[in-house]
Amino acid sequence: MDLDRIGLLKAITQRMEWLGERQRVLAENVANADTPGYKPRDLKAISFKQLVEGRETSVRPRVTQAGHLGGLAGRAGDQWASTRSRDAYEVAPDGNGVSLEQQMMKVAETQADHNLMTSLYRKQVGLLRKALGSRSGG
Repeated sequence: MDLDRIGLLKAITQRMEWLGERQRVLAENVANADTPGYKPRDLKAISFKQLVEGRETSVRPRVTQAGHLGGLAGRAGDQWASTRSRDAYEVAPDGNGVSLEQQMMKVAETQADHNLMTSLYRKQVGLLRKALGSRSGG
């Protein structure tokens, strides 16, 4: 059975991919907290409702040269392209706009959302197993 054909499970999977990519972008922000002139970035918001309704496109890997693996999500041209964060709390005299407190709040929010999506996915698969009459959980 192909679970990607079930709209809700596909939407949950896409949301988890988006959350993973957001975590990567936030980690870059934290890593550049002391880089002069660095402006924090975040991902373009994704609507879970639109994912469930099927209005968002799926993620497709990019290949820049023949023989290479697909590109990373979140780069220019992808549906989750990162954008400069406009809600910086403060900017250091050297032009760095990364607030570690703000980034850590976003990391915690992303982690909580990922835990929620994992729980939803697990529950949906459990319901499918019950409906199909499967006894084992693994």
